[in-house]
Amino acid sequence: MVPSELSHKSLPQKISDLNLWDANIDCDASVGEVEQLFVSDPQLPGCLILSGSEILGVLSQKRLFAALSRPYVRELYIKKPALLLMQLEIIDTTPALLADDVSIAEGVRVALQRDSAICYEPILVHSPQGVRILEVDLLMRAQSQLLQETILSKDSLLLEVQASAEELRNTMLNLEKARDRLLESEERLEAEVIKRTLELKTVNQDLILKQNQINDELQVARALQQSILPETFPQDHRFEGHAYMSAARMIGGDFYDVFKLDNDRLGVIVADVSGKGVPAALFMVLVRTMLQELAMQHLTPSACIDQANKQLNAKNPLSLFVTLLYGILDVHTGLFTFCNGGHVMPYVIRKKGVIETVSERGSPIVGLLDLAKFKDLSIKLEPGDKILMISDGVTECFNPEDEAFGEFRLLDFLKQNESDSLSNEIENLIETLGNFSNGIPASDDITALMVRFHGQADQDKNAVLLHAGMNSQSHHQSSPLKTLC
Repeated sequence: MVPSELSHKSLPQKISDLNLWDANIDCDASVGEVEQLFVSDPQLPGCLILSGSEILGVLSQKRLFAALSRPYVRELYIKKPALLLMQLEIIDTTPALLADDVSIAEGVRVALQRDSAICYEPILVHSPQGVRILEVDLLMRAQSQLLQETILSKDSLLLEVQASAEELRNTMLNLEKARDRLLESEERLEAEVIKRTLELKTVNQDLILKQNQINDELQVARALQQSILPETFPQDHRFEGHAYMSAARMIGGDFYDVFKLDNDRLGVIVADVSGKGVPAALFMVLVRTMLQELAMQHLTPSACIDQANKQLNAKNPLSLFVTLLYGILDVHTGLFTFCNGGHVMPYVIRKKGVIETVSERGSPIVGLLDLAKFKDLSIKLEPGDKILMISDGVTECFNPEDEAFGEFRLLDFLKQNESDSLSNEIENLIETLGNFSNGIPASDDITALMVRFHGQADQDKNAVLLHAGMNSQSHHQSSPLKTLC
């Protein structure tokens, strides 16, 4: 690498007179290696991101350190390939490219005509030694020195002005003739403007038609996504349930699922895929299908999620991940066994009005760590108790004052909105969120699923006790709960 300093022997006139940086790193190198490259040389303004001999873009030191200072970004990306920094939009994939023989002034013009957010990002220079990196601050300093030299030579400049005064007078004489020509050209220009306006109108109409087509296709995709989700819970007098999902965009990454594993066990899932839009929706379908197939193999929730995590880590080109809660309700005993993969813990709403949640920590996010360990937790339900499973879009719903709905408002809602109908409770929750946001678009998908355990009918109590006794050795002990309100 060559340090970026101006030579004091003579003022630079062209880009080739400046010192350039030669720094690059392969896109498969880790983000930590890129960080170390900048730490080892704090003066380095940026580096090339290469795929073999192909330049993918330029990463500046400022952008990398700013991105790594955001919450959770370092933990998620520091060991990942540098290529994944594309997701953070901090790699300049269309950097400005200059020849080394252009003037300093032309280089400044090219730098400043870029968008204000990137006008001080490094510029690439095509030199005989290959592509090099030019620090924009160095370019600006060179231009400043040239301007200072021009000011110091003002006497010479004044002589040139006097010499051109005669030419200026002659030019003014020709202005009258030019005015006549201008008037003639105005009519031609007006006709050209009308023509171009009509062309632009046609182009806009085509764009509107294409946008409408895209919207129609997204509406179909939204309908298909909604059709994948179960409309109702399985019919069984021992439990009842209701669920709701609304995407923040046309289509989203949240989903829920409910299915019977056998006559006495009900499986329920609530999940939140990273990202939004079409990629998240496609990943959602993949995860849902995978979980259903694994669940039907009668695996425990933790074993099911562990297998899903291994499969996702083996083949996940977009590096997406998912938080999810998969639980199995034994409708004989009321034991709810679940595994929490980085998701919001379920809420237990007791028949007497007390609201609890599990005090233990959940398992890691699914699809992020190869060697993640997953564990089962359990909650004992009594007849009349309810389980509420949500995505973080519920508590992270914002109002015009940028306040989040939060857990306290959710708990207050649950205390004040007890109903015999679970569908009414879920609908009231969604209406409450809508009133709270007051027109502010949702920042995340919203999903809520509620199950009420009824237990057996009176004539089946003996059978329940017998079943519970036979299975007491096969279930986990109930996890410690903490009372929320």
